[in-house]
Amino acid sequence: MDILLIISQFFYRIRYWLLWGTLIVTGLVIYFTQFLPFSYTVKSNLYTGVSSTTTLDGATINYAVINSTFDNLIGIAKSHSTLKNVSCRLLADSYTFGEEWKDNEYIQAKHYRQLLEMTPPEVLELVNRDSVQVTLRNITEYYEDNHNNFLYNLFNRPIAFYSLQALNGIEIKRAGNSDILDISYTSADPGLTQKTVKYLIDELIAAYEEIRFRATNDVIAYFEEQVRKTKAALNEEEDDLMHYNVAQGIINYGEETEALSATRYEVDDRVEAAQRTYNAAVSLREMLDDRMDVRAQMIRNNTNLLKELDQVTKLNQKILEHEIFAGTNKNNDNTEIEQDKLRLKQVEANISNISDNLNEFTFTKEGVGIEEMISEWLIALVNEAKASAELKVLKDRQQDIRDQYTHMAPVGTQISRKERAIGIAEDNYRIQLDGLAKAHLRLKNIEMSTSNLQPLSDPAFPLNDNGRKRMLYVIIAFLGSFVFITCFFLLIEVLDRTLRDKYRSQRLSGLPVIAAFNGISNLKYRGFLRACNRAAAAYSCRRLNKFFKQKGEPTIINLLSVHSGEGKSFLAEFFVKYWSAEGLNVKYLNYETDYDVANSNYIQASTLSDFWQPDATEAPADLILVEYPSFNNSSVPLPVMQEADVNLLVANACRLWRDSDTATIDPLKEALEGKPFMMYLNNADREVVESFTGELPPHTAVHSFLSRLAQFGFTSQQNAVR
Repeated sequence: MDILLIISQFFYRIRYWLLWGTLIVTGLVIYFTQFLPFSYTVKSNLYTGVSSTTTLDGATINYAVINSTFDNLIGIAKSHSTLKNVSCRLLADSYTFGEEWKDNEYIQAKHYRQLLEMTPPEVLELVNRDSVQVTLRNITEYYEDNHNNFLYNLFNRPIAFYSLQALNGIEIKRAGNSDILDISYTSADPGLTQKTVKYLIDELIAAYEEIRFRATNDVIAYFEEQVRKTKAALNEEEDDLMHYNVAQGIINYGEETEALSATRYEVDDRVEAAQRTYNAAVSLREMLDDRMDVRAQMIRNNTNLLKELDQVTKLNQKILEHEIFAGTNKNNDNTEIEQDKLRLKQVEANISNISDNLNEFTFTKEGVGIEEMISEWLIALVNEAKASAELKVLKDRQQDIRDQYTHMAPVGTQISRKERAIGIAEDNYRIQLDGLAKAHLRLKNIEMSTSNLQPLSDPAFPLNDNGRKRMLYVIIAFLGSFVFITCFFLLIEVLDRTLRDKYRSQRLSGLPVIAAFNGISNLKYRGFLRACNRAAAAYSCRRLNKFFKQKGEPTIINLLSVHSGEGKSFLAEFFVKYWSAEGLNVKYLNYETDYDVANSNYIQASTLSDFWQPDATEAPADLILVEYPSFNNSSVPLPVMQEADVNLLVANACRLWRDSDTATIDPLKEALEGKPFMMYLNNADREVVESFTGELPPHTAVHSFLSRLAQFGFTSQQNAVR
């Protein structure tokens, strides 16, 4: 309960500080808050679809990833680059559409004038009043990360609407566990507030899309370029093979070489057969030549026969060439071959006719009939010619095949190399196509797994302001000033070493405080000062009465002080008056007039009578009030202090209690243990004195109420009973 009483007295003591301090601060807040700007709030919502997405591979939802995605979205929105883009767009709108004396949906006139005042001329030249896009482009190009750049300073300094500090006031948070981001922004300009939220959403969507697809789009662009290059390389290799085949006359190397090989074997077989036929024909003809002797030579020299034999050779070669070299087109030349065969038969018939006309050569040299032999000989000649022609054609074909082999062998090597190069180019092309397909698949998976940001509602232009919250500021000012003053004086209460009141004096000095005396009162109570002093003196004297001795033996009260000027003489005057009025014979001794402190008798005194003797002509004193010099100026005989009935240490309540004071008093407390050694506060506040004496005059109703309230007299009445 003592703690509560101390607290109540503490507030009672600082009541005027609390009253006037809170009133002044609150009044100032009331005055200055009338100049507060209006504020406007714009809200919007952005659907993310983060937790509602699916993937092509059917992966489950990872809530840690979802939370991280929302954090990333908020981080992107609050990033330096995003806010810088928003600031540039706001500036472009303000410069392009602002009007000095008329508010519009983009910026209020007063804020536009403020912007113009701080903008240098070279920046104003960037403004195109006909196109906000041109203005934005010029502003973006002008912006540099340089402290000399106006736009850089505008963005990085604490400037309303356009600075990083102002835009950091945008609030972005996830709405519970939903897929929605709530965006809110408050500023003093309705148009700029709306545009800020709108541009932030635009920049967030653009930045998120770029970050979301940038890596995959880069991969797709890479593979598209590689596909283009590999396809071009493949086409180049294929065209090279085509041109090489055309240059070498190759349509299908494999089939052609296979056909050539088959033809070679066929021709080789026919050459062998033709060689045998020719050899047989030559042998038969030579045998017949030998039998016919000179007649064969004569017949051989026959011009017509020779012509016909030459025709046989030519026609037979022609027929064979058609048969061997015609290949797949031999059916197309079938008519011509048939004609040649008919001509060959006709020539053979002509030779037969020639043989019929050679009658003079009807017998051989042996006299044998030669008609049949001539026919056989002519047939042998024809067969020889035909075999020779066939053999020649086949050997030419055989040589042609050998030539083709010589040609085709290196061609095959080159074709193999080129086909191998085509295969490598084709494999590389397929690899790049596969990478491109996978990149497109990843892009589609990202689209399905991350969703697109979609505004649920466009930021609306605020028609009503938020109010200036003056009442809130006033309440905060009132409570804040009250708490501040209380804490300030409480801190002083704890740390201050001024004596001031009973409790603090007892804590600092270690001496009990018997009473307190008024000092110089304020003007309000100046007329009641003497009455208050008399009341305080009366209280003090009544407290000291219990130390009086029996009649016939004087009571000695010492008035002591650590420093001079503490008010001992002032208090002694009131004590003498009070006790004299009570009928006591009071003897007041002052060190300046009644005894000599420089006398050795004083210094070495054991009793009061050693340095002061009473006047024999005067009546014996009931009370001796002795005022000693201060401890800092002169010594006080300790035995004399021990002899006294009461030792009063008079101290100025308004002074600091120093460590030196404690060092001075502590030995005295030990020496006077068991003797009354108390402190008396002088020059104390009215409230301190009233804590001893009770209510002092003037007795006003307000003062009485407050006094009772400080003492927890919530239901107390006036003391007088009627």
